[in-house]
Amino acid sequence: MDHAVNNHASPIIAVLTEITLSGSNEPTFGRVHGFCEELCKLVIDSGGLFYVFSLKDFSIDGIFGFHYEGGSWKKSKLPFPDVIYNRIPSRKTERGKRYSAFLELSKKLDIKVFNHRFLTKWEVHEWLSKKKNLQTFLPDTCLYSKKSLRKMLTLYPEVFIKPLSGSQGRGIIRIATQKDQLLVSFSSQPEAGPSGALDIEDLISLVQKKVGNQLYLIQQGIPLLGIEDRVIDIRVLCHRGTNEKWKVTSAVGRLSAENHFTANLARGGEIVSPLKILSAYFNRKAGIQKLRLLKELALEAADCISENAPGLIGELGIDIGVDVDGNLWVIEANSKPSKNFEQEASKIRPSAKAIIAYCHSLFSRQSGAEGGDEE
Repeated sequence: MDHAVNNHASPIIAVLTEITLSGSNEPTFGRVHGFCEELCKLVIDSGGLFYVFSLKDFSIDGIFGFHYEGGSWKKSKLPFPDVIYNRIPSRKTERGKRYSAFLELSKKLDIKVFNHRFLTKWEVHEWLSKKKNLQTFLPDTCLYSKKSLRKMLTLYPEVFIKPLSGSQGRGIIRIATQKDQLLVSFSSQPEAGPSGALDIEDLISLVQKKVGNQLYLIQQGIPLLGIEDRVIDIRVLCHRGTNEKWKVTSAVGRLSAENHFTANLARGGEIVSPLKILSAYFNRKAGIQKLRLLKELALEAADCISENAPGLIGELGIDIGVDVDGNLWVIEANSKPSKNFEQEASKIRPSAKAIIAYCHSLFSRQSGAEGGDEE
């Protein structure tokens, strides 16, 4: 079955996420609620239709979603959208049968779905490592095994063990070698601090208990810039523009909470100005240059990931680290970047405008204005 022929000038845009209802049946769209309100305002102001829906409300018989009308969100049967922005917050949900059926039906209906799944740390590393010009910016990384852990500990004074499908700094293990002693810390228990000194066998036994049967990788530790033992990385938010080229929408520094080794806001981190931090370390002129190079690196990474990742990618959060010598490192990439660190009170943030622009771009090409589908 084909999607109905578009006879509207603007795309019908929808966000797919998990929805909870209050006692008064007011919907909440989780961590992206405020962002959905911004997207909605942009679409309404341009005379278009925007709504939010969940998986259970999407079927061949129709779609029920929440659209904004008369000062509140109302649920009703709505026309199928032209473009869907996927913000499902759960990897488990994306691996389920209902989500697979949704993707299959969307394809039959010729609905464009972008950012259609989470990316794993390992597949991102593999894609980036294929690009020669990116290889020098990647920390040494391998899949976890007892053998690879032993090897990495002989090569680096600090290593991180990360779940392939982890997010928000959860489940990360830090191992540091200090004066021939091995110390272990866990992101889930920062208040406990590092363990006492362990020998290699006890350490491997402890790590194995934490890892279990889950898939992890091991990554070279980078001596990142920091303030009083609090580490800093820079989240560069990238969006695909109307010409399909990537652009930087924002860049923010993230300062880890005290006693934490991950600079993640979900773990109590703080937002800091990247230029202010870089200027303090390298002087203002060098800081400006470093920030420019950092953004160029993020765009290279975003371009590489979107070339290799399945489906359409319109938004990526690229985490860049700067070490004490000024070298840049691509730490991670996220296809569902947090919307909690860039918001300004009573303003529509640049990333919301970028998402709507990308939706219009997909719609234009789907309608034949720019010829042909990307997929």
